[in-house]
Amino acid sequence: MKGLRKGLYALLTIYLSLTSLFFIIRLAPGDPVERILGPEARLQDIELLRQRLGLDLSVWEQYLSFCTGIMTGNLGNSLFKSEKISSLILTHLPPTIIIAFFSISLAFFLGSMLGIYSGARKSQIGDGAVRVLSLLALSFPIFSLAPLFVLIFSIWLQWLPVSEWGGFSHGVLPILSLTVPLAAILTRVSRNRFLEEIHAPWVTVLHAKGLREMAILVRVLKACLPTLLNVVAIQLSVVLAGTMITETIFDIPGMGMLLFEGIQNRDYPVVQGVIAYSTIIYMLIYFCVDSLNSWIDPRIQS
Repeated sequence: MKGLRKGLYALLTIYLSLTSLFFIIRLAPGDPVERILGPEARLQDIELLRQRLGLDLSVWEQYLSFCTGIMTGNLGNSLFKSEKISSLILTHLPPTIIIAFFSISLAFFLGSMLGIYSGARKSQIGDGAVRVLSLLALSFPIFSLAPLFVLIFSIWLQWLPVSEWGGFSHGVLPILSLTVPLAAILTRVSRNRFLEEIHAPWVTVLHAKGLREMAILVRVLKACLPTLLNVVAIQLSVVLAGTMITETIFDIPGMGMLLFEGIQNRDYPVVQGVIAYSTIIYMLIYFCVDSLNSWIDPRIQS
């Protein structure tokens, strides 16, 4: 019953987000038809293209068509590229999945390890160094961190390529740009959570029973894990938004670049399709994380 209720909440969230997006994007200035034909196009040509693209219909008729397409899995065609939105998304999805997966995985590993190391050495030099570095990493947003990495690793040191997508070396800088801020957040969260659990009464009881330090540490880490997974799930939306910035900076043909081009060209179906896929992926991952947390700690209500 609880799983059904959460599933209905997820569907409602997806519906409301896509509905809001549909109307907000149409409030943006600019006309896709004028961008396609140019400013010197004849009025007759403009009207003919608007009819062919279905933009001559009222907003509510377009919205009804959009909802019908979502329910049937038909997201329509791009206004500019005349390709199916599903085909465009499947073509641009792999680079984004690769960047997001490795960024989150690396950030989770580094952030949790550094946070635990810092908490275990509270008020020592190592703790202070980790806290200063994490604060410094948080001070750099993605849009300034990515160009900084390009300047250091591509221009000065000439170790890595600046742009495009073709191999492992092309993904290092985008992954690093997304990993650093998320790892900094996880470092601070894991440190605070570790200190809360390590001084909890139940840990004192385990020490009194003579349990080994390693066994106690494993139990403390298990108690910290749900919090870290929740932070990752919440920050997933930031990572997905950050891919648009990194893919634009590094000229990577991913979902972020596709979304940027769609917004720039007022390509409504492309923007709606990319946001729809991103929202569905986000909700699925959040649902999986919530279920995983309930399995790790049964005290957490599903």
